[in-house]
Amino acid sequence: MPDKRNNEATPNEAFQEVDERQRAATPYSNLFRDIAIRMKPSADNRLSELGLSPQQGQMLGYIYMFQERGIIQNDLAKRFSRTNASITSMLQGLEKKGYVKRVVPEGNERKKMVYVTEQAAPLIAEFDNVFLELEHRVTAGLTPEEADTLLRLLEKVRDNL
Repeated sequence: MPDKRNNEATPNEAFQEVDERQRAATPYSNLFRDIAIRMKPSADNRLSELGLSPQQGQMLGYIYMFQERGIIQNDLAKRFSRTNASITSMLQGLEKKGYVKRVVPEGNERKKMVYVTEQAAPLIAEFDNVFLELEHRVTAGLTPEEADTLLRLLEKVRDNL
């Protein structure tokens, strides 16, 4: 409770006031953060049930996009903004689970191509279902036109970054 003699706010009230000012000053950042915080647990929980970390799930999905030709570790490091050592460690964990394989192409010993294994195929389908469910939750209550507008606006935001 504030000290009425000198109008000082309690620490909790001062924190709430700062939080309200920040929310008013950065409404877009706050909304994006709040949405991400609400979306993340359902995907993370399902990945955890499958024995994967969120990073491993993201990496498997990304590798799968390049399944036909493979992808090199260096490209994964760039995509996920991680060191090659970090990517190597993550790939080793996925290899131990039987979800990825690294292949050294003939004539290029330094370049390892990464592929998703057949054992991981059902996981990829499960990831797709998890994210499809999230998409439905995100757009629930929107008209098709509103959903299209939201998508176009988010693409513009992404392209600005």
